[in-house]
Amino acid sequence: MKPSDIGLSARVRGIEPSGIRRIFELMAEMQDPINLSIGQAHYDPPPELVDAACKAMRDGFNRYTVTQGLPELNALVLDDVQRRFGRRPESCLLTSGVSGGLLLSFLCLLDPGDEILLPDPYFVMYKHLATLCGATVKYYDLYPERDGERFRVDLAQVEAMVTERTKIVFVNSPSNPTGAVLRRGEIEGLCKAAERVGAWVVSDEIYDLFCYVDDYASPVEFTDRCIQLGGFSKSYGVPGWRMGYATGPAKVLDALKTLQQFSFVCPPAPFQYALLQTMQHIDLTPYREQYRHKRELLARELHPAYALSPSEGAFYAFPRLPRNAAGEQVSSDVFVEAAIADKLLIVPGKAFSARDTHFRVSFAASDEDLQKGIAVLNRLATKFA
Repeated sequence: MKPSDIGLSARVRGIEPSGIRRIFELMAEMQDPINLSIGQAHYDPPPELVDAACKAMRDGFNRYTVTQGLPELNALVLDDVQRRFGRRPESCLLTSGVSGGLLLSFLCLLDPGDEILLPDPYFVMYKHLATLCGATVKYYDLYPERDGERFRVDLAQVEAMVTERTKIVFVNSPSNPTGAVLRRGEIEGLCKAAERVGAWVVSDEIYDLFCYVDDYASPVEFTDRCIQLGGFSKSYGVPGWRMGYATGPAKVLDALKTLQQFSFVCPPAPFQYALLQTMQHIDLTPYREQYRHKRELLARELHPAYALSPSEGAFYAFPRLPRNAAGEQVSSDVFVEAAIADKLLIVPGKAFSARDTHFRVSFAASDEDLQKGIAVLNRLATKFA
């Protein structure tokens, strides 16, 4: 039966299943896979955070909080943003993960026919949420000009793309899937392009802990027309808790709060209390340094046929598919199937891009699994290159 035959809405029919979900299905079917596809930290959360959550549940903090989340936790988030970036947004809303913040932001800012500028490559959710809102997606290119160079923004291209119909210029740094970190000048240039046409900058900063370069910046530093989306899922190792936040001007955050009243209601109460009690006292630096080591291991040992631009942030790398001596690139379908045959799970780059030239590796894995995965990839490089 076709989706149109059962009366599904046009907005849902415009959304395709995620290519990443196919990998999850394969993982369930395989015995002892080498999983370098997963987009979540491989470590357990800090024990004191888990203890605080259990205590909150035992102490009866299991009912709704106010829609925007605990005021004290909102204040701590704003304190942290001010400490890191030198500016304090007007307001904060706790959300059901960054995914919840994305949905609320897009629904509150985008009307049918509005334009949104997304990076290419991009996280799979972005374009589908824009489709849900009836917006027109335009992509600005992040791909390097030459193999092995960093993924970057061409600000002249962005300036030429923004129009009076542009409502959102979207930023994701550190990036999923590329692991790129946009430089301060690139972030400032994107903000100026948005301000010139009265657009908003929406910034997904869920991987802000995992930054391996010094020149990290947030749009919060450069414009008041910024909706900053962050969270605790990746850094604290609690993606299942669905704890995120949005910061920005009070008038926009009030609209997000109203929509949250009629959708997510509020983030999970016990986890809010747990973060309130512990987030000021937990040092996450060792987790970042773990992943810095894994990033360097991958960059050092991966076969040069992949022309890898070393990850600058997050826990992803985006190697190029191998090419043979004639310069012909192996098909991503052939390459991924060959990896699966060797029990290695990776995600084809076409799941994140209009191009089909790269693939995503997550190094959020044990060193043992990462070494095994590198060995498989190096064998495939010999086979295909």
